[in-house]
Amino acid sequence: MAYRPPLIKGPVYITIAASVRSPDIRALAISAGWVGYEPLYCTVNAGVDVATLTVSNFPDYLLTLINRGRIGGVLNGGTGLVASIKFNLDNASGIIFGGGGQGGQGQNVSIFRGTGYVATGTGGSGGVGAGFSASGTPTMLPAGSGSSGSSQTVGGPAIGGTTQGTATGGTGGTGGAIGMPGNSGDPASTSGSFASSNFYGTTTGELAGFAIDGIANVNILANGSILGRTR
Repeated sequence: MAYRPPLIKGPVYITIAASVRSPDIRALAISAGWVGYEPLYCTVNAGVDVATLTVSNFPDYLLTLINRGRIGGVLNGGTGLVASIKFNLDNASGIIFGGGGQGGQGQNVSIFRGTGYVATGTGGSGGVGAGFSASGTPTMLPAGSGSSGSSQTVGGPAIGGTTQGTATGGTGGTGGAIGMPGNSGDPASTSGSFASSNFYGTTTGELAGFAIDGIANVNILANGSILGRTR
């Protein structure tokens, strides 16, 4: 029997019409009648939030993703879109973002005399970076403020002075907005009489998450807003 190529039907269209976490586009396509070789168009409607979308398990360039909503990462540096195969992206009126980076810890400080440390101020923790909630229906959460550092005071004469000495840790940095790194924590401070001091600890905010991981696989037809790093 002579070979007959498969009958190519028309394109298959699917829509993501409600906010969802990590939808399986292939399963949606099969449910809509896609059998593996027709062009496929997947639209994310306006007003819809999609957290952590992975595009995989398709032949290259059969899929066109049309984003009119928001595709993004979870808070504290989550990735928005993972592109494991080659596809077309129309993001003309959509947003794709990486989760904002967590803020840096405030600086620590200890004050001491020759016999050792006598008071320590611990830096506050950094605020969360903006992004979708980590579980349940995606909800956009704003960047959070860092917490205040702790302080400790000791009497002046005990550390070689006539006034009290105080060690105060720095305030943690504010988390980053979507697509932005977290802010650095504040420096620590000291006051009063003491022999000397030691400042230490991290103050740098974390990087934002990737808006698109696998950018080389994405044929961008229209950019829209892509906030954050790509690789």
